[in-house]
Amino acid sequence: MENEVNQRARANGHKSTVTIMLALASMLLFLALVFEDMGELAATDWSNLPLGLITRYFIAMGLGGALAGYILSGFFGRNGLLGWFLAIIGGVIAATFAGLIGSAIGLSPDLLSDGFQTRDVVAIGAGALVLPLALTGWPILLPIWLTLVSIAHIFARKRRQFP
Repeated sequence: MENEVNQRARANGHKSTVTIMLALASMLLFLALVFEDMGELAATDWSNLPLGLITRYFIAMGLGGALAGYILSGFFGRNGLLGWFLAIIGGVIAATFAGLIGSAIGLSPDLLSDGFQTRDVVAIGAGALVLPLALTGWPILLPIWLTLVSIAHIFARKRRQFP
């Protein structure tokens, strides 16, 4: 009985670690897309920006990353080279799903107000490209994103070993 409780505690700790780290990674990718489009951040006139829309999508991408991280947490925390390979693949899949889920969550107020339209399908589908689009605009983001995925993997491995 006690062993089963310890295994459940390890699994929950493992999932929460991956969930939090991939939520942060998804929010980082979204911010990279937004600020790359704005060009010079220092020269930006913040009063002309749709801050409500940016905040809504920032939160939506975090929720999408959290959900994708929770679902794909089994890819993280395994030992050896195969474990690292699975973590990177899991990170890419999670970024793709987080973009889709985050776009759908971010569009939900619009979908509820004016119904489902073709442009909504395109916008949600474009969310799947958040990782390659963010990396195209900011190539320096690749090592940062890899670091976040690596931290998720390392912490998940520690949580799998110890309750």
